[in-house]
Amino acid sequence: MGTPPRKLALYGLAGSGKSTVAASLKTGLEERGHSVQVIKLAEPLYRLQSHIYATAGKPIGLWEHDNDVLRTTATWLRRINPDYLADDFIARVKASTASVVINDDMRDTAVDYPRLSGNAFSFVQITCADEVRAQRLEARGDHTVVPDSNATWGYDTICPDYSVDTTMLEPRDLRDQVDTLLTKWLAQPPS
Repeated sequence: MGTPPRKLALYGLAGSGKSTVAASLKTGLEERGHSVQVIKLAEPLYRLQSHIYATAGKPIGLWEHDNDVLRTTATWLRRINPDYLADDFIARVKASTASVVINDDMRDTAVDYPRLSGNAFSFVQITCADEVRAQRLEARGDHTVVPDSNATWGYDTICPDYSVDTTMLEPRDLRDQVDTLLTKWLAQPPS
């Protein structure tokens, strides 16, 4: 069996720029010779959302957001089996052959955060000014936008290893922040 991947988990409020930062991290790591896989914790929710929309006769793209459907489905799954999403995610991480795994959608601090922490993830807090986040959410064109909910309560209990502020998403600024983060993170021994 090969060396387990190094792991980063990004968290932040909706519209803060998690996916954008993940893409920049992936590019920076690949430029440094790493193979990278972005694995979404919520992938099962997106598959269920697609099934619900197809059943209703309204196809939806796999990664499109109907935040009301996604959050409701997450609530149902967590009621039935609180560990399902974390278990499924950890299994996909363990199956990865990449040298680095990035997660860009961790929201739950009660189950998912402890599980990712216990599986050697480093945590990156993504912050952004509220007015900029609101503009991004409006521009994103989600099917529904749900205000931040109790799913994001508890972020203050996470001790981030790194942080990135995306309020000014100028390409150079983001590249500089990502380069600094990667330089520090890669200098640490793998967990």
